[in-house]
Amino acid sequence: MGKESRNSFEPVIPISYGSTEISEPGKWGFPQPYQRELTASCQASCPAGIDIPRFIHQVQNGDYVQALDTILKESPLPGVCGRACYHPCEDGCNRAQFDESVSIHLLERFAADAAPDQAHLIHPLSNSNPMKVAVVGAGPAGLSCAYFLSLLGHRVTIFEARQEPGGVMRWGIPEYRLPKAVLKKDLQRIFALPIEIKTGSRIGKDVAYRKLHTFDAMFLSPGAGISSPLSIKGETSRHVLKGINFLEHINSSDPVKLGKETIVIGGGNTAMDVARSALRLGSKVTVAYRRTRHEMPAIPDEIAEAEEEGVRFSFLIQPVKIKLTAKKRLAVTFQRMQLSSADQGGRPTAVPIKGKYVTVEADDVITAVGELVDLSWIPRKMVKGSLIDVSYTPKIFAGGDAVAQPRSLAAAIASGKKAAISMDLFHRGEDNSEVLRGIERGNKGSLSMEAYLQGRSEGAWSDKRPDVSYEQIKTLFFEAAKRLPIRKISGDKRLKGFFEVNLGYDAGKAEASAARCFSCGICNYCNNCNFFCPEGAIAVDPDRRIRIVNYNYCKGCGTCAQACPRSALDMRDQAS
Repeated sequence: MGKESRNSFEPVIPISYGSTEISEPGKWGFPQPYQRELTASCQASCPAGIDIPRFIHQVQNGDYVQALDTILKESPLPGVCGRACYHPCEDGCNRAQFDESVSIHLLERFAADAAPDQAHLIHPLSNSNPMKVAVVGAGPAGLSCAYFLSLLGHRVTIFEARQEPGGVMRWGIPEYRLPKAVLKKDLQRIFALPIEIKTGSRIGKDVAYRKLHTFDAMFLSPGAGISSPLSIKGETSRHVLKGINFLEHINSSDPVKLGKETIVIGGGNTAMDVARSALRLGSKVTVAYRRTRHEMPAIPDEIAEAEEEGVRFSFLIQPVKIKLTAKKRLAVTFQRMQLSSADQGGRPTAVPIKGKYVTVEADDVITAVGELVDLSWIPRKMVKGSLIDVSYTPKIFAGGDAVAQPRSLAAAIASGKKAAISMDLFHRGEDNSEVLRGIERGNKGSLSMEAYLQGRSEGAWSDKRPDVSYEQIKTLFFEAAKRLPIRKISGDKRLKGFFEVNLGYDAGKAEASAARCFSCGICNYCNNCNFFCPEGAIAVDPDRRIRIVNYNYCKGCGTCAQACPRSALDMRDQAS
């Protein structure tokens, strides 16, 4: 059994020894129950603001098309995010305090894969006065901005430097983690909307920057496509490769040859993708990282799978020199490090241990120590540090890796959505700060496009709702159940190609996994309120998803609210 909730509930069996129709206690003036919706902590933790409890409940009921539609209201890339997102929603899942978090990203992946293509094409709203918007970059941020602008009825043109859209999803994530067919399916759905894309159009080279000013607004999301240098002697030597370039060759199906031993320098997701790809090319791989495993910024699942596949790790070392040996190998000299006080990001600082070095030989070295944004085409007044600053102009917006935010798929999608809403408000002549605060979901501020559309039609922005804490969940009504394991390709087959390793859930496991969700703050018509009402004043119809309270016979005892497992009922005074 999991942890007992502090707000425990002692079940009472309602028994009436006569007809309750003798009197009408609802007229006595007591508080009455009303359905409410709070923000589940998983949803508040999702940068994209997906209504997670709702789509999971739809998966549980086998309504896969509806589940996907729920996701698409807030995110255009469910197939991609179901595989490559670092799923902060699961860190915020209340179920984790009971036994284990719900497998949210796997359920998103299942919904994206299971729903038929033709069933979830979304059509834009009619707009009698659309904007013309230029979007620079067809990565996750640019695609998200274009998608939501198009849904709002605006006309969008994307300028993409490469010959295909997708950004890091197309060129930076290997096939074994994100199959191209999955990305293609998400892209086809996006471009089913009236979005124009001009590939092979690099701003500043193929298209003049001044052309962007012929549009009513612009969104700049060029992505981080330049590998950060090591700034050490010998890094330009032959067989010292850049991680981004290496992955691009892999994803372009270009022939890539590595020697017997490869050193990968870095500890992020790019480093893990490089290391696991190098394994598949037949090389023995060691990842060198200047901190410890605990501080690695890569997704923990990716680190674990790299280790499962045979990647070795060497911690607390930092390269200081690379030299070509007489045998045409690379000798990498590392400074030994130790951890000190925390930096601004909260991670311990790695500092050198004076006089402590180690030299390791390898056939190839691949660097993956971070990525930079190419800002050479942007006016200097818009560059602040190594990022884009658009605070001085109302018609230029920026997002993705080009602004100060976490570099993740979910954060990029969120920035594109926020920009689309802000542009729409700008075009309508409304102040965006008040509206953005009004449509935040939960304490962490995930934006809801659904709430924005509702508020726009009603002229009121009031979707700010409190999160549901674990203490508000009546855990008495739930049984402990661990996460269901995911199907995976066996270890001996993984390294024989770049086919997908994680195979996800089948329908049975997906629905069983969805059944573990507490559905925090959202009514899922479990019928508890009906069962525990001593007056029989509540009727629930789960098929039509309605609850009817006969307020004439409700005496305001509050038993129904206390018996609601997920805090979806609230007692209010009749006067309110």
